[in-house]
Amino acid sequence: MLSALHSLFDRVAVQIPGARTDPNLDPEMQRVLNRLAERIRNAPIDPVPNDNIYIENAFTSRIYAQILEYLPDENAYDFIVHPDAVLPDGTVTRKLLDLSERTLPRLNPKQRAFWKRMLGVMTSPALVDAITTKFAKGIAAAYGDEWPELIPVPVFYRDYPGYRIGIHPDIACKIATMQFYFPRDLSQVHLGTSFHIRNGTEFELHKTNEFKPNSAYAFVRAENSWHSVQRLALTEKVRDTLALTIYIKGTEYQSPYRAAEK
Repeated sequence: MLSALHSLFDRVAVQIPGARTDPNLDPEMQRVLNRLAERIRNAPIDPVPNDNIYIENAFTSRIYAQILEYLPDENAYDFIVHPDAVLPDGTVTRKLLDLSERTLPRLNPKQRAFWKRMLGVMTSPALVDAITTKFAKGIAAAYGDEWPELIPVPVFYRDYPGYRIGIHPDIACKIATMQFYFPRDLSQVHLGTSFHIRNGTEFELHKTNEFKPNSAYAFVRAENSWHSVQRLALTEKVRDTLALTIYIKGTEYQSPYRAAEK
């Protein structure tokens, strides 16, 4: 079942349980990868509305402190014009930035050095393996034994007061998503992702994940993977996250090119 994924990366499959060494990572980043893979493997699956997990203490306190310290500056992001992200007065309330070799030069030297290392973790075949193995049942329900060619894309999101996103299942080119929450304290704990159950034309709230420091959730995309984020009050601080989305290759998101990147 995992053959399509493994052939994509042209590496030996990760053995579950356990972790394999990624030759592209330094020892500290290998430990980051091992920790994430272990957290994913050990997280209980909530099957409602479809398979999803929630984890805490995704990173060590040292790594999480560095994540907060080295989040990209405002000018590195691009605004996204989406109906849910535009207020009546035209204010755009969401920015994003894909983390890639092309966009790393947008970061200052210290940020660039840290996120170049983290990029290796986020795009490691072993991490993709951990996620797709966790949700193999759901992926197989959609694609059987012949999975499409996959590609992992980490994207920073920065949401501003007034932002919301309505109930939706995600577009079909997304296979699975793991989103890391990056708040600095517990003041925004109510702003996690909500999951919903559809009853005809109505939706019932199933749960809302806690938007806690150093936490994350993940889910497999399906026709019933209904989720949303409530509107950020005008008094809220920005909401920082990083979403690692596994796309069907060829459909993945890329930040718009800037002049220096062409």
